[in-house]
Amino acid sequence: MMLVDLSHEIYPGMPQVPILPPVEVSCLFSIAEGKPLNIARVVVATHSGSHIDAPFHAFQDRPTIDQMPLDTFVGPGAVVPVQRRGGEAIKASDLENSGVRVERGDILLVQTGWDQHFTADAYMSYPYLGEDACRWMVELGIKMVALDCLSPDMPMSMRPPDFAYPAHRTLLRADIPIIENLRNFGAVEGTRFRVIALPLRIRGGDGAQTRVVVEPL
Repeated sequence: MMLVDLSHEIYPGMPQVPILPPVEVSCLFSIAEGKPLNIARVVVATHSGSHIDAPFHAFQDRPTIDQMPLDTFVGPGAVVPVQRRGGEAIKASDLENSGVRVERGDILLVQTGWDQHFTADAYMSYPYLGEDACRWMVELGIKMVALDCLSPDMPMSMRPPDFAYPAHRTLLRADIPIIENLRNFGAVEGTRFRVIALPLRIRGGDGAQTRVVVEPL
């Protein structure tokens, strides 16, 4: 079995949404210091790094990450490449006219190429999902959407004071989970594959870190 890893590593100081506290990875016990085992301590917000948003992230009365069926996070997938600059909206036509066959029940990987900027300032100014693109996904009946950028909604520097997170709300209202901060979509571009994206089982979680791998079919 050949698996392709689409996840980022978790490490201190990793790029993330600026409103979140810094990621911490520290040593609790060390063999080098005379302890019998190595044990680390990790402090991370549920929306840092490669993670899945549950509907509860945007709606108080919607399912939490531990309430979602496991088969939600596993299934056939397709990569749709888009050509948009940072701060530009990805439109439904970008997805519909990509030449890639996307089927009902697919896990859709939207390839912006923004993972190449992961450690640069440019990562904070990314292409985002326009409302018509989100509605297209809902109407098509995709199972989950995955992004190689920071968020499905517009960059924070562009958001007005009354910003209502339209991409998050449109997708999560339809119980379509959102995976953010992935990488390496080019490794499976042009193929059909099986996605395995099992999140941590956090009780009452609004989201959770996930190790996303794909198995080419």
